[in-house]
Amino acid sequence: MIVELLLYFLMVFLIVGVLSPFFTGKNKIVNYVAHGMAALGCLAAVLCAIFIFYSGKLEIITPWVLLAEPVYIRLDYLAAFFLLTIGVVGCAASVYAIGYSREYLGDGCRYRVMASLYNAFLLSMILVVCVSHAAAFIIVWEIMALTSFLLVNYEHEKNEASKAAFVYIVMTHVGTAFIITAFFLLANKAGSLDFLRLLQSAGSLDTWTRNAVFLCALIGFGAKAGIIPLHIWLPRAHPAAPSHVSALMSGVMIKTAIYGFCRFYLEFLGVGPIWWGVLILGLAIASSVLGVLYALMEHDMKRLLAYHSVENIGIILLGIGAGLVFMAKGQSALAALAWAAALYHVLNHAIFKSLLFMGAGAVLQSTHTKDIELLGGLISKMPYTAVWFLVGAAAISALPPLNGFVSEWMTFQALFYLPQSMAGALGKVFSGFLLALLGLTGALAAACFVKAFGIIFLAKPRSSQAQQAQEANKPMLGAMAALSGLCLLLGLWPELVLRILRQVLSGIAGVDPRQVFAGTTWQAAEVHAGAANGSLQIPVVAVLLLAGVMVAWVLCRLYGKEQLHKGETWTCGIVPTARMEYTATGFSKPIRLAFKAILRPQHETVADLTPNRYFGRRLSYHMSITDIFSAMYRPINNGIIGAAQFMKAIQAGSVQLYIGYITAITVIVLILSTGW
Repeated sequence: MIVELLLYFLMVFLIVGVLSPFFTGKNKIVNYVAHGMAALGCLAAVLCAIFIFYSGKLEIITPWVLLAEPVYIRLDYLAAFFLLTIGVVGCAASVYAIGYSREYLGDGCRYRVMASLYNAFLLSMILVVCVSHAAAFIIVWEIMALTSFLLVNYEHEKNEASKAAFVYIVMTHVGTAFIITAFFLLANKAGSLDFLRLLQSAGSLDTWTRNAVFLCALIGFGAKAGIIPLHIWLPRAHPAAPSHVSALMSGVMIKTAIYGFCRFYLEFLGVGPIWWGVLILGLAIASSVLGVLYALMEHDMKRLLAYHSVENIGIILLGIGAGLVFMAKGQSALAALAWAAALYHVLNHAIFKSLLFMGAGAVLQSTHTKDIELLGGLISKMPYTAVWFLVGAAAISALPPLNGFVSEWMTFQALFYLPQSMAGALGKVFSGFLLALLGLTGALAAACFVKAFGIIFLAKPRSSQAQQAQEANKPMLGAMAALSGLCLLLGLWPELVLRILRQVLSGIAGVDPRQVFAGTTWQAAEVHAGAANGSLQIPVVAVLLLAGVMVAWVLCRLYGKEQLHKGETWTCGIVPTARMEYTATGFSKPIRLAFKAILRPQHETVADLTPNRYFGRRLSYHMSITDIFSAMYRPINNGIIGAAQFMKAIQAGSVQLYIGYITAITVIVLILSTGW
């Protein structure tokens, strides 16, 4: 069978990629072989997913046995969708890595380890969505966490990178503990860890167990997804990792958590109470609004993009939360619309966020700084990178005719009909606030990327690094161009993805996708879900925009008088310099003032005085933002440190003292066990 053959090729390519760095000659050859194998493996994953949607589901029994049960590789439509997402982004990131990794070639053996870990990271993410056994899932989940931890900690000599890696590994293991608890609660009822047995026993779960599994899955996968307040690792880890790894972590690794949500909430638990969806909606809108607010305040390119991952995970969870509410109310068509919006945004975010991280990586490699206040004027130095970054910025800002607009439009439409399912005035007001805050999120995202693109690429260079910047190499530009093309393709042709999502959501209790997307042509995404009827004519929007541009051009040619004068901007006779330009801090000040109760900005102004009263004074302004959720982790952190200090004090190194401790505890246990 061709699907099985593709799956075997996928595994072979990535395993060769894991091992080849240690059996290859120079690092330059390692670069091409390791990342070439990764690209081929991801291409095989894409083809495998396409054949699954074309020919049907796949089940393979592996030679592995865990806890006296065989481990199956099962590729149903849900797994195939996430496999497709991982494969598309992984293929582009691997081609990009061939060019980006050239600056690490002088790192000797450490570079070989990074190239090997990169392939292992891809393989672990693919296995996460392929295995169909809880124990195997936890094993590959931990391998994914370990490899990504080591990649984040690649530049371990930097204190910032080592701290980020430590916070990441702690948070991911906290999440893993809750995921294990959720699986064990299900397995206790099913008597098995196989996914099919867990699915079959879903109807026999009592209310307490279902609620406990729901909350454990929410915390466990929420920590990996980076939802607020479990997000503290994400803006630290993504900037610390190499940029091609950042693209994978933000683009697809956090989507494995969304895969976990889908497995639990669509299959293992099924239709639940309405408060499940309401809780997720509350966390989702908090993640969306606060994520984009913190992004607006950032001057670090990669931290800015990392906070936008928090925002977009919130948008995905808005679709999931709305889908759970509609399922609880028996509105299966609207539930399909909401879940389809969430899954469409999974794919869209994977593409445009990876594109943006690649653009940021190209700028970082060329200028060796992540501080956007030190950039500027790069559009003349790096024109292709500027264009591809602009495409990603427009897509994440949900501007037509790009892909981000389609999935956010579907999310808006699902939320628009949410008041029908929310009882009471409070529920309807809450639904209205969700719509308003999602609109606010979109507006703030657009403002943030106006700031990011304008400060990075426009005006004059603000530093010598920006003045000496050069365009990225061909593999990096090719990968960014491919993702930019996908942003446009998925925006103009939504039916391509909607056909896949109809298959993904078919046969799921409480979800009926058969009549939701009734459009059979590529020109529109049509929705028919009860009262929610509408047609999104994406190409029509594109044609209207093009027509407006053409009319403006014709009017300009007929009535405009072309006068071209090149020269510096008039500034009262003073030659303009980079010091006169808008800064990122100045651009975001109105929003910072409007939301100062949430952001809690801290300012410091330092005046450098000179003996002359009339000129020569220099002012230095510094601003920082406090994450309001960091305070909730301080008591936990202090408690752990205090316990560690106590344990350090009692570890005297004396064997006799340790024997005394054991004896004392044994006596106490014996006394308690006998009831004295």
